[in-house]
Amino acid sequence: MQENKGRMSWKAFWLLMINPLTAAVYFVFLHHLYRLCQFGGRRRNVPVLAGCVLFFSVMFLTAIITAVKKGKRAEEQAGVLKETSMQRNHKKPWLYRGYMCVFLLFGIGITLFYGQKILYSASSFNGKLSWFLYERSHKRTVEITHDNVFSDGMDKMLEDFKKKLQMPEELYVATSFNLHFKPDGTITSLETYLYGNDDRGNLKTYLISYDESSSKRATVYLDGTVAEQGENHKKLQPMLDILKQVDLKESVQRWDEEEYGILYYGVRDWGSNPAGIIWVESNEGGTAGAENRLNIRGYTVSVFVPGKENEITPIRYLAASEGEDQGGFELSDEDKPAPIDPDKEFQFENGGRFRLNEVDAALGSRYYNLEYSEDGGKSWMIVNKDPFLGQGGVAAGIVFLDEKLGFFCLSHNGGDEAELFRTDDGGKHTERVQLPYSVMEKEPSQDAPFDFPEMPYEEDGILKMVIGQGADGGQEVLYQSGDRGINWEFAREIR
Repeated sequence: MQENKGRMSWKAFWLLMINPLTAAVYFVFLHHLYRLCQFGGRRRNVPVLAGCVLFFSVMFLTAIITAVKKGKRAEEQAGVLKETSMQRNHKKPWLYRGYMCVFLLFGIGITLFYGQKILYSASSFNGKLSWFLYERSHKRTVEITHDNVFSDGMDKMLEDFKKKLQMPEELYVATSFNLHFKPDGTITSLETYLYGNDDRGNLKTYLISYDESSSKRATVYLDGTVAEQGENHKKLQPMLDILKQVDLKESVQRWDEEEYGILYYGVRDWGSNPAGIIWVESNEGGTAGAENRLNIRGYTVSVFVPGKENEITPIRYLAASEGEDQGGFELSDEDKPAPIDPDKEFQFENGGRFRLNEVDAALGSRYYNLEYSEDGGKSWMIVNKDPFLGQGGVAAGIVFLDEKLGFFCLSHNGGDEAELFRTDDGGKHTERVQLPYSVMEKEPSQDAPFDFPEMPYEEDGILKMVIGQGADGGQEVLYQSGDRGINWEFAREIR
């Protein structure tokens, strides 16, 4: 009899837990969990998920209480309760088993369907979950306690990072070291990408971003990639050696501005024009002199007024790089420009080169400035600090059709969609191109999934552009523009 009571109670439990209502709620739960993992949107999805969890909790408690009561009163229920559909199922085991099998297969099916989608969103930057996991394992914050370049110097500020991150002793600049400070020496911002090799020879990278107006802590992303490693002309130490010889406070007082900056790329070439250059010594090389030099070249720290580089000539503190003499130089293999990354860089035949330079990362997105090089990538100047107008994502293409007209692509959601930006003044100003099937609209058409533009090209005086479906599919359509890329219209299907 006791065995029968146990069987009856478990049937009651499962019949309460597995029913059309709980199946529908489970489907809603998995659907919103997938949406959260793939696209984010906590405000839309988290309340729904919380409601589903609450529903399951209440149903679970109710089922347990009901099962316990039925187990205690099995004999009474067998003689008193009416012939309900539930009781008929009890008396017909095959019907009960069929009922359970249907819902079990449904549960397994939707779990596998959404489970693989959630796993996909967690891998290889294919969704918000992957970015979340990446930040959990790669993101660090460092409190800047030595935040005054006048009183603390650059060495102490870097010690704040080295103590927290255990950086290698010898560091290199992958892009640039760009620091801004107030007239009293307080650091207001820092953007740099440093790297080095630890004692075991393993590459360590540090993408650093600091904004004093937002937080006293700098954000650091670890374990990035560096195309070219170990170039002597990108060492960070010469910058520190040069700044030890410079009185920054005295240097900037002549300008009487609200903000100043320090910019370092490593070794830079200045041709034969010594304007703004002050020669100093560096442990990496001897004293550099301007006399009889065919090409002025060396480790250079520029002190400048942000936004007024063309109006106020920066002071360029320069020391000879290792092995330099006074009569020009040969371009060594390590000084040759790095290969072009088509997603971030574009080069003209004359050697002029644009690049989207990663300067910050937050919440799974990357942020870029636009830089230009006149010497094939050996030295760079900032053209636009925010070419994507505040948008974060991953750079997915850059092209210039002439010196003025260019396009940039920024992808989102692991490559599912992208935005196209346009400039007609060499990158100084940009605007977002309104694509015919833009997924960035508030209510995109579900019947028009083409949302990943490739780089425009010119053919017979008309601009053409292929628009695909990104990671969502393989179909493509061709659009064309008769007004230099401002407006686009459908031309034909490609495949």
